[in-house]
Amino acid sequence: MSNIKPTGASATSPVDPLGDAAPAAPAAPTASATSTAAPTPTAAPSEAVITALREGRVTPDEAVQQLTAIAVQRAGVPPTLRPQIESRMRDLLGSDPTLGGLLRRMGASLPEE
Repeated sequence: MSNIKPTGASATSPVDPLGDAAPAAPAAPTASATSTAAPTPTAAPSEAVITALREGRVTPDEAVQQLTAIAVQRAGVPPTLRPQIESRMRDLLGSDPTLGGLLRRMGASLPEE
């Protein structure tokens, strides 16, 4: 076992891609607030999915599916190989206890192997 301790922001909390696993309470509207039905053109696709999840516009399972597709696309996987890679990612999500715990925290089902 190592005596090395993490430093910085990651020293106090584990990585949690959703921040708070529960959907955030909506903020009070302001005079300059615009409709959040559509993501802004400058928002990253993954941020748009997370926002949609927090606002209840997609289910946790739909969010996992969309985030998986985004990750495969961003990795530059050729379109002909994407279904195979997405299948392997689902296998990993369903078999890894850490990833499975994150999925359960956000309310998503574990993919079946």
